[in-house]
Amino acid sequence: MNHLFRFFSVYRRAILLVIYVCLIAVLWYLPGVFHPKSVDDVRQWVTGFGVWGPAAYILLYTVRPLLLFPSLILNVAAGILFPPVTGIPCLTAGGLGSAILLFYMARSGIGSEFLDLHGGKWGSRIHHYLSDSTKNFRRMLWLRTVPLFPYDVISLVAGCTEMRFITFTVTTLLGILPGAVAYNVLGDALGGNSGLAFSVCLLTIAFGIPLAFWYFGGERKVLKSAEQKDK
Repeated sequence: MNHLFRFFSVYRRAILLVIYVCLIAVLWYLPGVFHPKSVDDVRQWVTGFGVWGPAAYILLYTVRPLLLFPSLILNVAAGILFPPVTGIPCLTAGGLGSAILLFYMARSGIGSEFLDLHGGKWGSRIHHYLSDSTKNFRRMLWLRTVPLFPYDVISLVAGCTEMRFITFTVTTLLGILPGAVAYNVLGDALGGNSGLAFSVCLLTIAFGIPLAFWYFGGERKVLKSAEQKDK
């Protein structure tokens, strides 16, 4: 038994990576597992649960990284499926759930393997950028609000740092909210319940203002300089 524990401790990262890959493969090929390809697929699947539709939506969004489909489908679907008073909390809860799932997957070891194999210069730069414990709240909030950074990748990289879970959770929640509001209004408009021009304007504001402040406010240069410090 001691030899088994010693073997696991030495090869923990590789073993967990294999487990995660096998889990994703099972979910991908197992008959009956839902893999939406469009917003309408999500709409039909969620409405099939009746009053439990919001709970089904949140669960689907939470496990989405394991099902390998983009979050944009669910973001737009929220506004079509639910009124804003329901859709915004559902989208926020689901987005936060999927982020936490990836954060803890990274903490278990898969994140380090991901960075080593696929992170490259960009991953190293983000890792260094988030590793300063005195500034990682503000920096994580930037990465969540500026629409340049892949949502799932940032969750994995954050899990590879020593960032506190509460910091990750709060910044992710705050970063999700503007987009959740904008996507729900957009989905509502696509469903014919509100003005499309207003929803596109709101979406532009939700993502455009953080992007402008990021680009012209100097934080972009801070992230770029993180690469030099890693060398």
